[in-house]
Amino acid sequence: ALRRAALGAGGAEVVAYATVSGAVGALAPSPSRDDRDFFAHLEMHVRQERLAPTGRDHASYRSSYAPAKDVADGDLCAEFLALPADARRRVAADLDRTPADVAKKLEDARNRVL
Repeated sequence: ALRRAALGAGGAEVVAYATVSGAVGALAPSPSRDDRDFFAHLEMHVRQERLAPTGRDHASYRSSYAPAKDVADGDLCAEFLALPADARRRVAADLDRTPADVAKKLEDARNRVL
């Protein structure tokens, strides 16, 4: 099921969905091109640092039915917070930010939706 809605008072409008397997998610637009580029790069770096438990490449998994274009995986980006401290510093340095800046950006994106 798909529904266009704001998930909280004053929250951004998103497309919320639920799947037959019970997953619930939301597709939220990026407020700027800079944000879109930031999350795309963060996703790329986290994908390299955190290997899937199945050993399957994350990008090919996401594109198994249709190409994933201009969509950042928020769950994968949030995995940045679960990386070891040295990996967080390395990823943040590649993004020209501090780990605290990246964590704040993730929190801001989550709060925009909720």
